[in-house]
Amino acid sequence: MCRKIGIPRALMYHYYYPSWETFFEELGFEVILSPETNKEILDKGVKMAVDDICLPFKVFFGHVRELVERVDYLFIPKFISLGKNNCVCPKFMGLPDMVKAIFAQYPPILAPVIDLRYLLFPMRRIVYALGKRLGANMWQIEKAFYKAKKKHEKFLKVQQQGIMLDEAMKIVNNKIKFDKNKKDNNYPITIALLGHSYITNDHCLSMNIIKHLQDLKVNVITLEMFEPAVLEREADRQDKKLFWYYNRHVMGSAYHLIYNKRVNGLIQLTAFGCGPDSLVKELINLRGKKRGVSILNINIDEHSGEAGLLTRLEAFVDLVERREMA
Repeated sequence: MCRKIGIPRALMYHYYYPSWETFFEELGFEVILSPETNKEILDKGVKMAVDDICLPFKVFFGHVRELVERVDYLFIPKFISLGKNNCVCPKFMGLPDMVKAIFAQYPPILAPVIDLRYLLFPMRRIVYALGKRLGANMWQIEKAFYKAKKKHEKFLKVQQQGIMLDEAMKIVNNKIKFDKNKKDNNYPITIALLGHSYITNDHCLSMNIIKHLQDLKVNVITLEMFEPAVLEREADRQDKKLFWYYNRHVMGSAYHLIYNKRVNGLIQLTAFGCGPDSLVKELINLRGKKRGVSILNINIDEHSGEAGLLTRLEAFVDLVERREMA
């Protein structure tokens, strides 16, 4: 019988799922995803988590709850750093341990430590250790790693051509075809939606913000549509180097758009209680104000409602349109 590995559809899922799925399936495992975030999953996560943790992590525990009785393993990597001179939020580092503390019963947790700061070929070392734990030999691991790496590169490339995350996942998994000649909507107003992918691309957490903007006849740009090298270069406009990896990319995308005047407005979608988000948000606000760019800040928690969001979006789009006509 095929062993099952559960992957919560939250947090790092939005960045790496296609490669994770490919790696485990190449080793002969069945990958089980938790359902898309919904009110029930959100409520379960909120009840299990401590109060002072931000909403995306609360939701993560709700997703884990959906998987614990259905799989043979849980895949919850311990992220520390994704390159030299940077780190991720400390909560990512403690995620496997928090799951063990919250749940009385759970399957074995696969928690490879992702720290890419020091070692030579660190990702290959991490993958080999994980594959050996699952009983694979060197050739099986190397083949799975190669295919997963190629899948991740394709996933990034598709998004950088202006494709939203959900559609990009379907394209790289050959569920739909990528049409290079497809013409996107060419509305007069373009707004950038900036924030962590696990917020902006989670339909429940983001309260369908991308769809609402598109319904308001707005072209939407997200930071996943830019190459990491561009984001890193633009983030260096800040006097002091920011060491939070994903917040650095948010800042880089904002500065790129602000200084190159590629959009009519920016929307920052952040989570209540996130320290790095609150700091970076203010730095972006200051730059935007100096350059005359309209910015809407939206802070979400478990009490946020879709009706209130829609009202703010309508008002912001109207403001941007009037400003462009003036």
